Amino acid sequence: MSEKLLNIPNFKLIKEIGRGGMAKVYLGEQLEPKRRVAIKIVSPNNNDPKILDDLKGEGDTVAQFNHPNIVTVFACGVVDQNYYLAMEILPGGDLKQKLSENTLQDIEVLHIMKDMSSALAHSHKRKTLHRDIKPENIMFNEEGKAVLLDFGIAKAQGKTSEFTRIGAVVGTPHYMSPERALGKDIDERSDLYALGVVMYEMLIGKKLFEGEDTFAISYAHVHEPPPALPEEKSALQPILDKLLAKSPDDRYQSADQLTIILDKWIKRLDRSNSNTTHGFMPISQVQNKSNKKIIYLLSAIIAFGVIGIGVWNMMQEKVEIKNQNLSPGQKVELNNKRTAANRFLKLEQYENAKGLFKTILTDLDCKDIDARNFMKDWEPEFHAKIVASCDQ
Repeated sequence: MSEKLLNIPNFKLIKEIGRGGMAKVYLGEQLEPKRRVAIKIVSPNNNDPKILDDLKGEGDTVAQFNHPNIVTVFACGVVDQNYYLAMEILPGGDLKQKLSENTLQDIEVLHIMKDMSSALAHSHKRKTLHRDIKPENIMFNEEGKAVLLDFGIAKAQGKTSEFTRIGAVVGTPHYMSPERALGKDIDERSDLYALGVVMYEMLIGKKLFEGEDTFAISYAHVHEPPPALPEEKSALQPILDKLLAKSPDDRYQSADQLTIILDKWIKRLDRSNSNTTHGFMPISQVQNKSNKKIIYLLSAIIAFGVIGIGVWNMMQEKVEIKNQNLSPGQKVELNNKRTAANRFLKLEQYENAKGLFKTILTDLDCKDIDARNFMKDWEPEFHAKIVASCDQ
């Protein structure tokens, strides 16, 4: 016996295409204007009218969003004690499916992260937290861009609803921030923590913490340090460490701030793809012995090139050093660059290390010991100019 489909004004349900929890998703058609849509139907336990009212209010909130990385909502409402939400069709599948089929390249991970941080920045500016960031809620459109959906347990800041209260209990424990696991008040930094957990899963191919039950997983989020990334991906460790900090005060303080950082990394990797002998190399480029031989060869060429660089430096009276009274944010940047540079040394990615150490000496701290020691061996003339300009 076929299931009786819900009769929604101005919409026609065609077939079920997915389900989970209290919700089912149908391929549907909007009659006026005529277009294909995806229709999500939520049937709360006992058809609780309070939950239905809250869902409707939160659906109305999401419908006001206008962002390429947030699903477009065409209509929402309550029919026969069921909540429905009609939205755009996203044919590229979800991130959970993509992770099960492919290993993502670092550049792909960064692009997805930037799409999501941009989406969160848009919703956070409108005082709406997502509260359920996970791979199943990240889908892809025809152009391959990541799109955030399912604000089903979204919460307007400063507002408590019956559905979000229930959502706080039954939300996915694998992606819960420490403060949320402890039942504390949360803000936009909780969404950023969950996005960090997704980033780890994209890079490694498995969840950040596993456990026998919800309590064990929640305990790990609150008390256990995140596992370190493997050596070939360790350059991204500073970003991940900041996203997954136990205290919200130690994380990125806004999605906009994260977006800026990710954009810089993407531009570096894009430049390296067009010219791998200059600038920033792909993080996962050095993975086998043959690649390492290439690095050794490049290193030798660079070493001989020091002579030419030295001649150029001798023509300069001094190296320009910017104001080095560091703000708190610059101190964090200094630590991140030093950590990344030292990791590149371990990976024998010497050009990457040199670029970071040069930036440290000229823009952040001209007396940094690690940077000076490296440049003394690799570019002694540059090192001499730094010493002369900094220690005068």
